[in-house]
Amino acid sequence: MSTHDGRGLLVAIVGPSGAGKDTLLDALARKRPDFQFAQRIITRAADAGGEDHQAVSDAMFDAQLAQGAFAFHWQAHGLRYAIAADIDQHLAAGRVVVFNGSRKALPEIALGYPQLLVLVVTAPVDVLAARLAARGRESAADIAARLRRARMPLPDGAIVILNDGPLDTGVIQIEAAITRAMQNA
Repeated sequence: MSTHDGRGLLVAIVGPSGAGKDTLLDALARKRPDFQFAQRIITRAADAGGEDHQAVSDAMFDAQLAQGAFAFHWQAHGLRYAIAADIDQHLAAGRVVVFNGSRKALPEIALGYPQLLVLVVTAPVDVLAARLAARGRESAADIAARLRRARMPLPDGAIVILNDGPLDTGVIQIEAAITRAMQNA
């Protein structure tokens, strides 16, 4: 993992499945082309559905890891995830870099990136359940397990983004949190 103390801001968007993280990230990317959006590298097939990601095999992941290609990496849900090391160049140039992360990986990421801003996107449990059911990708047992994980404690210093209303409201909340963090840096 790299250690970065540049002028930029690294923003982790985390939260339970069904909270609308990818939808908010897509809308934010359209509104803020000046932000850098780090694509996740995942040991999952490209056609598996869900977010746009760079699909790699376990062997390719291992090779890239050995080459120092990742700023950081983690495991979740039986898959391996990483963010490419090129984010360090964007941060050194003072840019905002946004990525979809994992709550469990945040403590280790924060060690290398002390300017990490954590935004927890969430919604009421009934909204999460309805969104997960609408996706049609998981069994009722899988949905119940995801809803139990939704109750994880918030990371220290995290800012909650409640995403149960219009899309623009969530985007405005994210932008405001990033603006405040940049002003306080």
